[in-house]
Amino acid sequence: MNAQFPFNTPDPQNLQVLEAYQVRAAAAKAATEDFNGWLERIDALEGLTTADLTRIHGQLIATGNLKFEISGRSVGLCYKLSDRGRQSLEKARATAVLADKHGGDESAHYAA
Repeated sequence: MNAQFPFNTPDPQNLQVLEAYQVRAAAAKAATEDFNGWLERIDALEGLTTADLTRIHGQLIATGNLKFEISGRSVGLCYKLSDRGRQSLEKARATAVLADKHGGDESAHYAA
């Protein structure tokens, strides 16, 4: 079975994971002076199964929204939002604001 997903617009579950990494990064940055942006993998998130998270991490890496690096035996893989990931979140938030402004229809913005 071939899974299909948009390359330019992450789906709501993908955005949920990106948002979770952004929140974790902000908290780590506030707590640590020398925070370098790398975070341990998110293994649990409300409403998502382990299989969902595995699929979503793969999609986010494949689409350039999430970077990863191997960080040694004790931690394993670490993840970081890419510039594209931050842009995806900003675009999704802007689209949501427009949809709210136009009664749930963001297409009104594009028709102008």
